[in-house]
Amino acid sequence: MCELIRSRTPHVVYLQEVIPATWACIVRMLSTTYDCYSAPNPPVHYYPAILVQKCTVETAGSLDCFDFPQSTMGRHLLQLPVKFVGVEVQLMTSHLESMKDYASERKRQLKNVFGIMDKLQQSKTCIFGGDLNVRDAEVASVGLPKKTVDVWEACGSQVEHKYTWDISSNDNLDWPFPNKPKLRFDRLYLSPSDSQLFPKSFELVGRERLPSCDRFPSDHWGMWAEFEVKERV
Repeated sequence: MCELIRSRTPHVVYLQEVIPATWACIVRMLSTTYDCYSAPNPPVHYYPAILVQKCTVETAGSLDCFDFPQSTMGRHLLQLPVKFVGVEVQLMTSHLESMKDYASERKRQLKNVFGIMDKLQQSKTCIFGGDLNVRDAEVASVGLPKKTVDVWEACGSQVEHKYTWDISSNDNLDWPFPNKPKLRFDRLYLSPSDSQLFPKSFELVGRERLPSCDRFPSDHWGMWAEFEVKERV
């Protein structure tokens, strides 16, 4: 994963299910190029994180960690205000409540985040994404904030870049059942302020096996998105 980040040099990276051992490795390998942020006292042993490129992204405030009050899995939202090419952006990532039986709590968490985005979009652009574990019906039930777009949809809804959790082609997870589900658990949302930032492209990454172990970097594919910045009119 670190080699993938080094080769593509993204300005911002969202990570989920980081554990202390891998976090230490990430910081050691990438902290020369990236500022690395995670919750100071994460409530569980795996947690989300944000990396921002030092030479291109200016941190414009402190990291905020919001614990979802009714989560039974220690889930929380990370927020980091930054400035990129003159645009104020609120970076937001989370790993929402997992599994089908926890849909009510997951929708509550998603509604919380969308509410924050709705309030912030008057002053800054928000980019929210991560392993959200959501289904289409759950997103429709909560409803997107005004002007907010699903980046995959905004970039053409390409089927080959749709399913981020695809047991039919990713065998990292031992799956003993005959059905091989594929779902779009990981999503990215853009809520632009003054229409300055527009989705340009979206694709899935991390789909090559590692020669050392014949495994993929994760049981989820990674999301790669590019945005176009336009000046205010």
